[in-house]
Amino acid sequence: MQSVNEPSLIILALKVKIVFLILLAGFAPKLAGQTQLKANAAYWVLGVTNLSVETAIGGNLTFNGDVVYSPWKSISGNHLQICQLIPEVRYYPKGAFEKFYVGGYASFHFFNMTKWNYINKDKYQKGRGYALGVVIGFQTLISDRWRLDLYAGGGWQHSQYRGYDGKTGEQYVGWNGSGEWLPYKLGVAFAYRLGRK
Repeated sequence: MQSVNEPSLIILALKVKIVFLILLAGFAPKLAGQTQLKANAAYWVLGVTNLSVETAIGGNLTFNGDVVYSPWKSISGNHLQICQLIPEVRYYPKGAFEKFYVGGYASFHFFNMTKWNYINKDKYQKGRGYALGVVIGFQTLISDRWRLDLYAGGGWQHSQYRGYDGKTGEQYVGWNGSGEWLPYKLGVAFAYRLGRK
């Protein structure tokens, strides 16, 4: 298996965004009024780009898709380049986009990052993984078209990676894997409703 390098992360992120925008353009007229474009302000403040689309798929169900990309090659010597896709289904007891919701998600990610247990130890990891989890949240109106979406989630994630020494770039561990239970999603997202009601 090949390691994931920085240019391939950037190319993957661009391809995902292009496909995402093409799909959005194709389906937007049909979904107008029941679709929201969102950005998670909590991630943007940290310099992590993201875009989400949430659309109604039934009376109380919505599908939410997130694309997240962290471009940081180094933060105080620790790597934090991540490209993540997060498809999620949400259930709103009072109807789609109305107040409280619970959901389930799967996340697929590629990374060049320093895992939490290697921070400030001159080591980083390159690889890929997936996660499965749950999310709880609350949406409220700001205006006719704008909503605030607050959410938190967590679950189990599994990654496969190679480990590298930060000073020499030499591999310190071959293809390896790990799995952890982690808090995984935190959001203060601003949502814009497309089209007419």
